[in-house]
Amino acid sequence: MPLNRDSLADDSFKQQMLDEAPGEMDLMDPEKFEASRQAILAEAERTGELWVFAYGSLIWNPIIDVAEMRPARLNGHSRRFCVWAPIGRGSPECMGLWLALDEGGVCDGMALRIEREKWESETLMLWRREMISAVYRPAWLTLEMEDGPRPSCVFLANPDHGRYAHEIERDAKVKAIAHAEGSLGTCREYLDNLAEGLARAEMSDPYIEGLVADVAAARG
Repeated sequence: MPLNRDSLADDSFKQQMLDEAPGEMDLMDPEKFEASRQAILAEAERTGELWVFAYGSLIWNPIIDVAEMRPARLNGHSRRFCVWAPIGRGSPECMGLWLALDEGGVCDGMALRIEREKWESETLMLWRREMISAVYRPAWLTLEMEDGPRPSCVFLANPDHGRYAHEIERDAKVKAIAHAEGSLGTCREYLDNLAEGLARAEMSDPYIEGLVADVAAARG
């Protein structure tokens, strides 16, 4: 199943995810979906800029039209595989894990700037990608960039969601990433793509680097 601009533009990506494992995906309420998007757009109007924090697949496959990319740091949150995935990168029989921003620590990633005339179209793309379910919650937080702090749209883990797990035993996490597979591909492929994307950006994350080594060992 492709995750690309076409499947987000016509909203077919959502239906494909629903068809992959019926009953496993809880859709976000349409009114809450749109209200969360409008809340971010209102903050962007107030500040005059719209930046989006990329910490996972947005680093190597943003899909949205990006005018500028800059290294950025988010304080108070770190990337973690902390949301169980019965679709996409896993299955009901062998759940994978989705990456999210969990509380605590710091996270280095990329800030993506969207041009003003494209705010409407590109945020709709983003929400159709990130907010099919409510496993994430968009927030307006401050990123640290080389030229100073900038407010930005950040997708955080939603601790109230049933798939969220703040603590997952290391062995269970490694096993899931090593073996889970869904219509978007394998969990380990996602992990490897992330590690390569961070390396290209000259960023280091010991958590990700440790998982790469552990997953490789688990697969022999």
